[in-house]
Amino acid sequence: MSGDEVSDKRLTKRAQRTENTRRRILDASINLFMEQGYEKTTTRQILNEVGILNGSLYNIYKSKEDIFSDIVINALEEAMRHASDILPENTPVRVRLAYIFHMQLYFAARSQRIAELLTIAHERWGIHKRVVEALTAWVKKADVNEEMYTDSYDFPMKLDACTAVTGSFIERMAREPNTVRDKDAMILVSNVVQDLFGQPREETEAVIDELIGSLESQEFVLFDIRI
Repeated sequence: MSGDEVSDKRLTKRAQRTENTRRRILDASINLFMEQGYEKTTTRQILNEVGILNGSLYNIYKSKEDIFSDIVINALEEAMRHASDILPENTPVRVRLAYIFHMQLYFAARSQRIAELLTIAHERWGIHKRVVEALTAWVKKADVNEEMYTDSYDFPMKLDACTAVTGSFIERMAREPNTVRDKDAMILVSNVVQDLFGQPREETEAVIDELIGSLESQEFVLFDIRI
């Protein structure tokens, strides 16, 4: 075996160890966040839960918010996969986009802790920016007929607005439980998405009923937590 091959093998093993540690950090963090909330969870608790030293954590993540940001993006990617699996291929892109926001509202309505965590995600600019970037890439890939005009100058602002409306409902769910019915919020968010992107409104209520039915019949798993 050449020196280069030995070096590559060592790099591969190191990368695997780093990825394993990263996953353990995320697993421990989401469990702590769900159990006691984001604000009450400390990096020291995460370290103790994973059983690693400061250096091992900070070589991967700079802060607790960085960890939480990855958790949010991973949850978003899981929601996107779920939407791709559940929705028919001919589903309009605007309905697919609304579906992602609906899933947030659905879970926030059923768990105050999730509502609290999603509220923080919407409030933190760095996390919000990553979410919008991920949604933009997803919409562009799905928008084969260019119905969403993703290259237009105001597309990011419209997407920001849809995200902000969803976030406002979730914040109220977190602060005033049982004052917002998820289905009512979903209908309003759907209308905002379709109006902002200049598209005719679909049969919103029927689509939402199908969404709720599909979510109730399945388990949504994030880091081995069924929600």
